[in-house]
Amino acid sequence: LLKVGGPLTSKLWGTHWADPQSRLYSIESTSYALLALLKQKKLELTGPIVRWLTEQRYYGGGYGSTQATIMVFQALAQYQMDVSETKDMALDVSINLPGRSRPLLWRINRDNAMVARTERTKLTDGFTISAKGHGKGTLSVRMASTRQCQWPTIEGSALLPGGCFPSQIQSASSRFLGAVDSTMTILDVSMPTGFSPDMDDLDRLTNRVDKYISKFELDTDLSERGSLILYLDKVSSKETECLKFKAHQHFEVGLIQPAAVTVYEYYALENRCTKFYHPTQESGLLKVLCEEEACRCMEGKGRPKGGEDFSALSLHRLGPERAPMAAQGSAALVYKAQLVKVQQNGMYNYFTMRIVQVIKEGTEQSIQGKTRRFISPVACKATLNLLENRSYLIWGLSSDLWDVKTEMAYLLGSGSWIELWPNPLECQQGHFQALCKGLEVFAQHMVTNGCPS
Repeated sequence: LLKVGGPLTSKLWGTHWADPQSRLYSIESTSYALLALLKQKKLELTGPIVRWLTEQRYYGGGYGSTQATIMVFQALAQYQMDVSETKDMALDVSINLPGRSRPLLWRINRDNAMVARTERTKLTDGFTISAKGHGKGTLSVRMASTRQCQWPTIEGSALLPGGCFPSQIQSASSRFLGAVDSTMTILDVSMPTGFSPDMDDLDRLTNRVDKYISKFELDTDLSERGSLILYLDKVSSKETECLKFKAHQHFEVGLIQPAAVTVYEYYALENRCTKFYHPTQESGLLKVLCEEEACRCMEGKGRPKGGEDFSALSLHRLGPERAPMAAQGSAALVYKAQLVKVQQNGMYNYFTMRIVQVIKEGTEQSIQGKTRRFISPVACKATLNLLENRSYLIWGLSSDLWDVKTEMAYLLGSGSWIELWPNPLECQQGHFQALCKGLEVFAQHMVTNGCPS
């Protein structure tokens, strides 16, 4: 029971009842307290509480759980009926965003006070908001953020026996970061398309003497993807605990999308962590490259034949077979380019190169002497070993071209050919003479004869 007139009414605890173990408990108990204060007509104490509850709202309107959301809505609805602040509402709000010549102007009055308004900006230089008139409002700003995960290890592996449609042994490991073991823990396991869990394995995990899981459910509303829900009585904070069960493949899918495993406490939904996994790949994360507002998936049709990873570049220092390889690969462009600078952005390296010679013109015309960016995964940097101020022979396929807003970008993939082109001084040395001559012959051959496209 909550005692009105207790800690909440003091200057130190004037906004809410805090539960250090759970944000949801704090929201629910504060909602009950607000209802109690309204019941006792202590309206002068309700303002800070309403403000705190409003600030706890997630982007989109929820509060983290159905129970907490219902309690907040009930308390705020009662507050709205008892202490209406919209009768004299007349606010003029001005928002100045960077990069815009004119501010946004919003007029909030009694008729539209309950209508939310939103605006997006990609700039992080700050903004200015001013308001004048009568009334109160709430401003929410959603930004990208990082937080410590309470479940540092959610790991998995797959073991594939033989068969037409092979089964896999899925394993999920977790450990809780809190000071004590977590209680009433839920594992939400979404299955890849075409797969389903082995029911006998799940029954054994439920009915064993040590009872790894208390129960399991399939196709329940608790799962965002309608998959497998595992209920655990606890998860140790000191030791890593693992569960294993087989997953059977019922039909083949051309491009299997990653699936997710989410772990959380039933009474602390905000402390949840998710890790993606894939039946055949080491990582479950999709390989995606974004440039400005355009994103390109680095999987699917962009992957080479034979199942190689897209980051396995064809890097050659000596290439007497470069001419037939160029013809066989239907090179869409062939350049001699000098590396100007290298920049890393996220998981990709951006190589800015000056086009020294256009050996085979691609989609772009008249780019000799201009600079262009070539993009490669960070994992390939050591393999490429490209050095600034050095020249290289580069060719790529038409599928490696990426037309973004400002200019054409070039993706270095498994169909790319990259070869060091020695400078004139090096070409005079004995061990470079054959290479330099071969490069010149190749360039002349491509200019004269080209290759099938």
